[in-house]
Amino acid sequence: MLSSSTASKLDSLVGLATAKHLVRRLAQDDHGVHALLLYGSIGTGKDVLANLLTELWVCTNISDEGADGTCRACAALGRGNSPDVLHIVPAGRSAIIPVLAITNDKIRDEDPPVPLLNFFRTPPMFARHKVAIIHDAHRMNHRAANALLKTLEEPHPHAKIILTTDSVGSLLPTIISRCLAAACEAPSEEELRQAFPNATPDQIRLSEGTPGRIRNIEERQAAYDRLLAFARSLPNRKKGEALVATEEFLSISEQFKANADTTARAAQAAALDSLATFFAREPGIPPHWTHLIIESHRRILGNGQAGIVYDALFTAMLGSR
Repeated sequence: MLSSSTASKLDSLVGLATAKHLVRRLAQDDHGVHALLLYGSIGTGKDVLANLLTELWVCTNISDEGADGTCRACAALGRGNSPDVLHIVPAGRSAIIPVLAITNDKIRDEDPPVPLLNFFRTPPMFARHKVAIIHDAHRMNHRAANALLKTLEEPHPHAKIILTTDSVGSLLPTIISRCLAAACEAPSEEELRQAFPNATPDQIRLSEGTPGRIRNIEERQAAYDRLLAFARSLPNRKKGEALVATEEFLSISEQFKANADTTARAAQAAALDSLATFFAREPGIPPHWTHLIIESHRRILGNGQAGIVYDALFTAMLGSR
């Protein structure tokens, strides 16, 4: 069962009724589950759930009271240097998970970063299980996804894998079929209002109803206020002001970067994502504006130069009304 500490963390998550119920069941008896897929929108709490389940799977002092958090495995996990837990995240300018993150027979198992298959070759050092968390699993390239199937089909008895994604449709059906899948649904409007009583309509709109995004907006309110003011002014601008709009949006993107531990490209993509979210729900806005912004978002993630991408975007938007 869950310890009081873990149960409290789980209860503090807004919404997620299905996924929280599943974690509670796995805490009582994992029924031989070796791979769990958590899917849902960005900001719903998938990573928090993955971390809570990791705590349960590594703890060696499991009893009727749950994971007590005092064992050597829990201590290492708390310090962030557990040899029995592996985090795999998208990397590089293309933000992909390459095949080398899953398997690479040419490196020694102790050389970081350790590929997933190499990681599972040896038993746990301190923990009950070794746990690998693949964040944004939809970012695996085709070779990586095929390599992952090997360990999903023939899992080691000590191996546990947690995959998270906000694009479950981009995963191979063969991967989905080999995992226990749990939907991480956004909370209801009532749950959201209760959890964030001071949230403004603009914050809820930009968050798309997810708690993680609301917290992110609250922590970076000045940057989001600038973006909202920019978005509301854009429909009244003339085509000849496209270059001025580019300079303003570059400055907003810089503020997004300054307010978060992220790369310039990720900040530019986040600013465009929020702009698209605003216009998708704004009355009277040409429908194709949102599509233009989404295409620019794709180009930024594809290593497009921000100034050039923004110039093309705002020229197309302001010249097409």
